[in-house]
Amino acid sequence: MSKIKTGGLVAAVGLLSCTAMVQAADLPPRTAPPAFTAPILVNNWDGFYAGSTYGYGFTNFNTRQNGSRNVSASGQTGGGIVGYNLQNGHFVYGAEGSIDLNVIRKTDPGGRGVAPTSLDSLYDIRLRGRLGYEFGWFMPFVAGGAIINETYQSQVVPSNDFGQNRQSVGYTIGAGVDVKINPARFLPFNNSFIDTFLGPLIFRLEYIHDGLPTSTYTFNGQSYRTRSDSNFVRAAIISRFGDNPPRPYVDKMGDVNWSGAYGGVFGGGASLTPSTRVLGSGAKTKFDATGALGGLYAGTNFIVFNRVMLGVEGSTSYTDITGHGQEPTGPASFRNYVQADIRGRVGYAFGNFLPFAAAGILYGRSEQIDTVTGSQRGRVNSEAFTFGGGLDYRLTERVSLRGEYLRESTFNNKVVNLNNCVCKQQLDGNIFRIGAAYHFE
Repeated sequence: MSKIKTGGLVAAVGLLSCTAMVQAADLPPRTAPPAFTAPILVNNWDGFYAGSTYGYGFTNFNTRQNGSRNVSASGQTGGGIVGYNLQNGHFVYGAEGSIDLNVIRKTDPGGRGVAPTSLDSLYDIRLRGRLGYEFGWFMPFVAGGAIINETYQSQVVPSNDFGQNRQSVGYTIGAGVDVKINPARFLPFNNSFIDTFLGPLIFRLEYIHDGLPTSTYTFNGQSYRTRSDSNFVRAAIISRFGDNPPRPYVDKMGDVNWSGAYGGVFGGGASLTPSTRVLGSGAKTKFDATGALGGLYAGTNFIVFNRVMLGVEGSTSYTDITGHGQEPTGPASFRNYVQADIRGRVGYAFGNFLPFAAAGILYGRSEQIDTVTGSQRGRVNSEAFTFGGGLDYRLTERVSLRGEYLRESTFNNKVVNLNNCVCKQQLDGNIFRIGAAYHFE
């Protein structure tokens, strides 16, 4: 009897096992659970950010000589911006810096005891504190701080050979709104490329008011006391860590992932060679100028074929590159005071190291003065090809360090009118920069 019971038990177990196997064969195959991705908090605004600015400004110049006269000018402005936010509940506060090149110029016809002059606002450097209140995907804010401006004022008649650049420090206040957007959401077609290229961004629209104190401009035996105040409407496109879906710091090949947006600051030095040629005679002179520079840079990297980096980058910098030499018109001094560039980059990633080559277009401004007569050209534009290379090193998951060399060579020579000489200037040189960037993805 016990054998019968035992045999029946074994058969029952075998039958249940077969039944379970048949049922299991009818079920879908088991898959690994989906990877967990932390949701992006719309109301998270703290951390580092960087971007590009563009706007339009209106400047009122007041010049006093034997009398007083006002003249209004308007024009474009644009540059780079970096900042850091801290958040406490709905309140967001932090510090921000920007460098903007201006195209705001006007000729004052004179009168009312003031001689005719030309006025030219060259650039603005702003250092501001910000306070905002976030409402999820948008944040209104107020801002205020200090501004450094450089303006060029020159005579109009009988020629514009004489003038002077003056740098002044004033105040800046303003208000605006930051709005988080995802460009891909608004496109009706496959937006994977847009997601990769841009991803979520912050769009900013703001109003800025700047006030500058009176500066004295002295040239060609006359003095002018000029002050200005400006109103700007400025937009910005900004990247910030935390708004983009997280990407692994180390990719599936075990390499550091260099893809994504970044922004940072740099400093360094340059050696430039201004050369001037008299049109029609062939006379040409050149001398060397050296000095320091510092500014902001931002860009985006793309990794293809596992390790090849393709990218685009822009920078804006304040420079103090000076020199003295002999020009066709006499002894002269030179100063390059601002530069901006946009470049394409290509590199190859080796873990924490990313050697790269870069090439693009550089725009700069300089002044040139005949040290005997005082004849001055305070805004000499230069457009140049720039190329070079460097090395990025990933110090931490979010921070990289950089060292690079750039070569610039003018492709559009500019007229420099000193002492009624119609001359053209060419500017070539070498730039060395070191920097630190924050990676947003």
